[in-house]
Amino acid sequence: MKRIVLLLLILSTGISCPAQQKITYNVLENAETHDYEIYIMDADGRNAKNITNSKSVDWVYTSFGEKLYFLSDRNECSRCFYLYEMDSEGKNVRKITNYKLADSWFGSRKNGTEFIVKPVLSSSGPSEGKNNTFYIIDLQGTIIEKVMIDLTYVNDPTFSPDGKKIVFRGSKKTSPRELGFTDALYVKTLGEDSIKKITSHPDETKNIQWTGYLAAAPRWRDDGKISFASKNNNNYDIYIVNPDGSELEAVTPWENNQVFHSWSPSGEMVFEASMNNQDGYELYKRTTNGKIIQLTNDTTEQYAPVFVETHLKKQ
Repeated sequence: MKRIVLLLLILSTGISCPAQQKITYNVLENAETHDYEIYIMDADGRNAKNITNSKSVDWVYTSFGEKLYFLSDRNECSRCFYLYEMDSEGKNVRKITNYKLADSWFGSRKNGTEFIVKPVLSSSGPSEGKNNTFYIIDLQGTIIEKVMIDLTYVNDPTFSPDGKKIVFRGSKKTSPRELGFTDALYVKTLGEDSIKKITSHPDETKNIQWTGYLAAAPRWRDDGKISFASKNNNNYDIYIVNPDGSELEAVTPWENNQVFHSWSPSGEMVFEASMNNQDGYELYKRTTNGKIIQLTNDTTEQYAPVFVETHLKKQ
C-alpha cells in the first residue's frame, strides 16, 4: 500500500513528465524600430513561436530548466537593459535587476540561483566605475559579490561547471572604438587576484582598428572545454580550447560566419551562421557525431540559439 501511495504522489506532482528539449533564440522583427523578439521552437526546427511580442529589444542569453533569462529595454530608454526571467511559454515575466546591465553574455551557477553579469557603471565614478567589474547576483538581483578584473575592458563572463572560475572576454584597451583594441579570453579563479590569458590572435600586434570579435561569446561546456567564436580572414568560426589555453580546435571549419552558440548536456551544439552573408543569419545544429542540420530558413534574421528543457503537459 505504501508503494502505491508513493507512486500516486509522484504522478500527482508531475515528476514523471518527461523532459523535452527545445531551442529558444532571438529574431530581428523590425530593423527600423530595433524590435528583437524571443522565439522558441522544437529541437528539429518545427513549431516556431514568438513568446515575447514586446516591440523592444529582448535578447535571451541563457536558460535553466524551463526558465529563460534575457536582457530587455522594454519600458525603458533605448538600449537601457535590465535582466528579466520568464518561463518557456513567455509567461510569468519578472524583472530581476533594478540597475542597468551591459549588452553582455552572462552565466549561472548553483542550480540557476546565482548569475554573473556585467553592470553599466559610470566611467567618471570611483575605481569600480571603470569598465572592469562584474557582479555576482541572486535571483532577486541582490549583489552578492563584485568581481574586479585587472584589465581596462571586460565583458561576456560565464561560470565554469563547478562555479569556481569564470571565463570572460577582455582587453587592455578601453573600448572597441580605441585604435589597437583587441579582445581575448581570460580565465580567473574566483577569490584569487590573478587572471590567465588563454587565447591569442594574429591581429593582436597590428595596432589596427577593431573590425570584429577575436574572441567572442565564450561558453563553458559541461566537459570542461571552453568554446568561443573568432574572426579570421574575414570569417567567423567556433573553436574549443582547454581552460589553460591548450588544444585549440575548430568546431565549425566551414565559411559561414558562425558566432553565437550553445551546447546541450549531451554535447550537441546549436549556432547561427550567415551563409557567407548571402541569405542572412539562420540557425543550425551540430550533432554529437559532427553532422550539420539546418533548423531555420526564412527571411528574418535569427541569432544566438539556446537549448532549453520543457516538460510535456499532462493530457
